[in-house]
Amino acid sequence: MSHSRWPARALLSIGAAFATFAAADPYRPTHDAEVIETLPRAAARGGDAATRTLREWHARDPSNLDVALRLAQTQIAAARASADPRLWGQAQAALAPWWNLDAAPVPVLLARAAIRQNRHDFDAAEIDLLRAVAQQPQQAQAWLDLASLQQATGDLAGAAQSCERVVATGASTVGIICRASVDALMGEATAGYAAVADAVAQGRLADQPPAVRVWAATLLAEIAERRGHGEDAERWYRQSLSLDPTDGYALAAYADFLLDRGRAADVATLIAPDSAIDGLLLRRVQADRALDARAAQAGAATLAARFDALRARGDRVHRREESRFRLALARDPDAALELALQNWAVQKEPLDARIALEAAHAARQPQAAADIARWIHASGLEDVRLVPLLAGVRAP
Repeated sequence: MSHSRWPARALLSIGAAFATFAAADPYRPTHDAEVIETLPRAAARGGDAATRTLREWHARDPSNLDVALRLAQTQIAAARASADPRLWGQAQAALAPWWNLDAAPVPVLLARAAIRQNRHDFDAAEIDLLRAVAQQPQQAQAWLDLASLQQATGDLAGAAQSCERVVATGASTVGIICRASVDALMGEATAGYAAVADAVAQGRLADQPPAVRVWAATLLAEIAERRGHGEDAERWYRQSLSLDPTDGYALAAYADFLLDRGRAADVATLIAPDSAIDGLLLRRVQADRALDARAAQAGAATLAARFDALRARGDRVHRREESRFRLALARDPDAALELALQNWAVQKEPLDARIALEAAHAARQPQAAADIARWIHASGLEDVRLVPLLAGVRAP
């Protein structure tokens, strides 16, 4: 699953960039009965008729940028929905003629950055996004994606600036949510919460895409939870999932909220026992173990096999999830701490900090989390869940 705090990486949709790129040669149907595109919800699975049509078009003309971008966008959406890493590779393959071009068109840069960010190749993804905004300074999606990346890697000052550029493009509502997300990590949680809650109350999100409304509700839930306002947090989590019951990020965040409150039965109702998304299955197995359910052992074995397979492929993207697995289910705090610190070296979000602090305490090495404590203090992050974990950890 996505490691971003933001529920959807492309909140404005990569497709929005198509309108600003005029050089692509659009595909033209050869007869009136040919279906150009359909957008059923099942498209997220990547195997529907519309996707098969795109693949056929792409096979006939791999150099057609319009078709390649549509196919890549569809595969990226499917990859996010299913957590199937093969789909990310297929999206890259669709963009093969442009993959190594420094001066690639902006839509290619956005798609390429999304693929690279999924693989935690953050430096290369940032270069792509900086190239995109250099070409099109009014491209809101590029600034939004850049803010997301900067926030994920701990560059909060950079993320705040990128959010301001989102506002400057005219996407003021999305920019407000973007900035509130960053402010909430920089000691301005109260102001950030108020800004988004006010936008919701005034109906400013009514004309926004569903993904933006889900993002706003989930952000409000997270801020409320970090401030210790559990009732507000649950209300916003429920609203987020009422907008999109399948949103993986919101499901995981709400499941954590429930697990913290000893409501394992609610998690078991929320997440299927055979979830293909590692992060969601991890939470379901934690709930099953708390309930002493027979399924917990089988679920833990499934997760262990998945992490072994990822490691065998050289995939280190899931270090956060594996660290939590090693700590909560495998009872191996030393391995959990090593994985958490490796993850922290590239990704710095509140959940990353929490897992590393928990692993450090469980391994009886609290000072191993000293750099994390320093970052928390320097950033101004307010999170009541981290307060007891920071006790006894001296920030350098």
